[in-house]
Amino acid sequence: MVRDLDDEALYGLVKACYRALQRAYHPDLRTGAKERAVELNLAFEALDLERNPESFREHRQAYLRRLSRRTQKRTIDELTQKVAVLLRQQELLTENYWRHLLEVFRLSEGPTLFPDPPRLKKVTLLDVGLRFNVSFPGFGRTLAFKEILFDEEGRLYYRFPRKRKFQPVNFITLVGSIPRRRLEIWPLLEKRPTAEAATTGLPDLKAFEVLNMIQTEVFKRACLPLLKTDLLENAYLFSLHHRQSTPEPHVFVEGMVLRIEEAQPKDFDKVVKTGRDFSQKCKKSLPGPLSLEGF
Repeated sequence: MVRDLDDEALYGLVKACYRALQRAYHPDLRTGAKERAVELNLAFEALDLERNPESFREHRQAYLRRLSRRTQKRTIDELTQKVAVLLRQQELLTENYWRHLLEVFRLSEGPTLFPDPPRLKKVTLLDVGLRFNVSFPGFGRTLAFKEILFDEEGRLYYRFPRKRKFQPVNFITLVGSIPRRRLEIWPLLEKRPTAEAATTGLPDLKAFEVLNMIQTEVFKRACLPLLKTDLLENAYLFSLHHRQSTPEPHVFVEGMVLRIEEAQPKDFDKVVKTGRDFSQKCKKSLPGPLSLEGF
């Protein structure tokens, strides 16, 4: 009402309240109310629009300022409570999502947990750890790249940095991708002190080695809410490994996806031969000649 009513209407309300309180605290009607009656008269003099309009408007503005602060505090308190509830809900959803991924991981026989597994795709990645750890002058920068190849049945082949051929890989399960713009990967990666750091104790970039892995709890908190169970360009690709020699559970960073393209017959020329029928399967899946010479 103080905010919405004009001066005349608000003064009429103040006057009506003053008269009601004056009867309630009249000294002749209530014992010990003399001091309260004096306070009431002084207050009404300060709010008397007819005799002191400037005082009335000053007190009105002061009340609105106090009201605004109380409203803001109440709003902040309510929003703080809502944020706490939402954060708790996010924690529960994240934990349930992680358990679901682990269950699918245990039951899955394929190289990905994607609803739509890739077929006949070639993926070019930048090895994040290698790029951080090694300085590549000139043309040597290409040595930080690696490639993933999917055949028609979704099997996974890796061409690791500095290798010429794709190797079949059956211990990696790709979990999903997170767009690069949404994640700062450097602070999350595990670091291991180097031998040089143990001797010198100097806190420089050469004092530790960056590993392509993130502790599971860190991944669940920082990455899982952003995870897309798909292959995305310009995104970090994460995986779980079936063989794990590290003492603590980790999620692995396969690299940053630079390009996703259709696999070509010449790509399968670079695959290490895994069986007699491999050549025939590739010829059926891809048009054109396919040479496996040089294996």
